[in-house]
Amino acid sequence: MLSLEDVVRCIAMKPPPSLLFCVHALSILSVLTSDARADWRDSAGYSTLQAELGSSMLDGTGIPVMLSEATVSGFYLPQGTTGTVPYPGAGIFAGKTITPYSGASSTSSHAETVLGNLCGAGQSLAPGVSAVHAWLADDFALTLLGNDPPPSFSGSVQNHSWAGTVGDSALDIEIMRKLDLLVDRDGATITTPLNNGGSMASLLANAYHSITVGVFSGNHPTSHSNLDGIGRMKPDIVVDQPYTSFAAPAVAGAAALLLDTIRPGFPDADDPRVVKAILIAGATKQNLPGWHRTGPTRPYDEIFGAGELNVLNAYHILAAGRQSASDAAVRSHRGWDMATTSGTARRYFFEVPQGRWANTFSAAITWHRHFSDGVSTMNLSDLNLRLVQASDFVVGSTVDECTSSADNVEHIFRRNLPPGRYALEVTSTAADETFAIAWEAQLGSGPALTISRSGDICTLGLSQLDPFKTYTIEASPNLSSWSAAATVRTADTSASTTATWSETAGGDSRFYRLVWAP
Repeated sequence: MLSLEDVVRCIAMKPPPSLLFCVHALSILSVLTSDARADWRDSAGYSTLQAELGSSMLDGTGIPVMLSEATVSGFYLPQGTTGTVPYPGAGIFAGKTITPYSGASSTSSHAETVLGNLCGAGQSLAPGVSAVHAWLADDFALTLLGNDPPPSFSGSVQNHSWAGTVGDSALDIEIMRKLDLLVDRDGATITTPLNNGGSMASLLANAYHSITVGVFSGNHPTSHSNLDGIGRMKPDIVVDQPYTSFAAPAVAGAAALLLDTIRPGFPDADDPRVVKAILIAGATKQNLPGWHRTGPTRPYDEIFGAGELNVLNAYHILAAGRQSASDAAVRSHRGWDMATTSGTARRYFFEVPQGRWANTFSAAITWHRHFSDGVSTMNLSDLNLRLVQASDFVVGSTVDECTSSADNVEHIFRRNLPPGRYALEVTSTAADETFAIAWEAQLGSGPALTISRSGDICTLGLSQLDPFKTYTIEASPNLSSWSAAATVRTADTSASTTATWSETAGGDSRFYRLVWAP
């Protein structure tokens, strides 16, 4: 095994293959702040939330952030500085104070774009953030590696847009475990990107307690974790950005925005497990009609994780307030909780009102792993999440479940949940495990059918459908006798939530209806 002195010496040398290296920066040296996509915030629901909240809009004010950056030509800061100074002049960082912890540096365009997506004015979800703490990635990793226990780092939200390895799996695991330890101990919400492209890099993207981020295009590894637990699902969430380095701070900005509401409005939610559960439950599949889980033991889509970042959904879940588990009370159709497991299921009853449908239903739980003997021994409890039908407060058949034994997150997503009473059940063989849960049923009218006619040609437009399902179109001349006219499959060529069908109806009156198994 390499000693710490060996690691320090090899890192200082820098020539490839260095023991700690930035994969992301290699492909983005020419990318400037202005190249970042301006419309990703619209996809994330930010503009809608702005219109909804108006002058009460949140902006991350008072939430300190931290970033660690791999050196690019010796530069790791979004501004050149040798000490804690306000960012000079106007621009997206005006009014922010950046504290460097790794000495002097000229401006890094990579760090500039990362910080811009985290808290830059007109470029992020949290432009009100003013206190920024910056580390060189080498120094950050070695500080974790060289201290037992690891020290606390300034920053309620932290982003680490780099990928690499120290060349020794035991040291990689120790660094990653110490990152998880400080999340659990200090309560920081941390975002870590996957590598760009197909190969899974080691270190922080594998962390259990961070929020691992990919890109909407899917240009990131799909092999999932490869360190300290093989095959855990990564990413947790995706963002419409060109590179994972820029997607991760976008999620960090969303976390800062939520913390701006949590402090002091919802102090019980001031925990990285709650923030992570809310962001996962709020992730949207609207622009990802092909999103699906391959089975109950897989929490996410194999490429897109829980889906696309959506701060509008996340805010609504948070603002619904804490909804504690109960076997005798109905909770809201959206909300969150912090609770502990016991020998029996923790249940959260909710209702989809008669005459309404849950156009989408999303729920997530997450919990932490625990260490002993420093970080040499790890224990991860196995929690399960189920969505069940209910009559009064008696639970019935299972609608869906997520039962991964490898991940420390479970996620359920359904389209077109019919009216009725349901319960979310959290179970575990381990007692007293603290978990966070978040859920949201977006109420609507369910699948819709519209009819247009041109001469003898009748065309049906179908919307709000569930991908990967077969629907039957039935026709009737009198609203009394019905017969099947056609079947429509929403995934014959590519997954879709819409479909069209036409027929020659002739001169007679025809009525149509849509039939499917919910």
